[in-house]
Amino acid sequence: MASTTDLWIKVPNPLFGVDGVGFSVRYAGEVAADQVADLPFFVEGEATIMTRLAERLRLFPARDLFVDCTETGEAYSWTDPIALTDEVIVMAFRDRSAATPPGDPAQAIRNRLRNQMVPLAFPFLRDLVRVADLRLSPLISLRLALDESPEMELSVPVHEIVERNGERILSDL
Repeated sequence: MASTTDLWIKVPNPLFGVDGVGFSVRYAGEVAADQVADLPFFVEGEATIMTRLAERLRLFPARDLFVDCTETGEAYSWTDPIALTDEVIVMAFRDRSAATPPGDPAQAIRNRLRNQMVPLAFPFLRDLVRVADLRLSPLISLRLALDESPEMELSVPVHEIVERNGERILSDL
């Protein structure tokens, strides 16, 4: 069971035309505020769809080929996805704000704040479009869960998360 300071963000069915695939990210409460830690993402779904998704997620560690990572809010990377089972993949978000070129300390601070304040579901969703070129559902539901607190659900139109939606429908790959 999670400690009272662990926070989970769960996103069910974010991909257009695909039911039963979702992901969650856990913010561990035991990490010190000045410590940068990898934050694990768990992606789950039916085995056949997960095989197709795994191929697209393998592009995430090379996101700098698809995205200008020098822009504000882009100072992060992804670890290689690892299949725990045929229905579960784990990968991690890595904060790269400390790696901002030393000539621009203000940019480093903006990146650090953005990485700490923006729910990590959003960079993952944006990269599903920008890196994997996958089409997201028009409305994205996010569930926030904190131990001993009621779960909160938010719905966000996809155009508020990413400028353009992806072209590829995962079920058609």
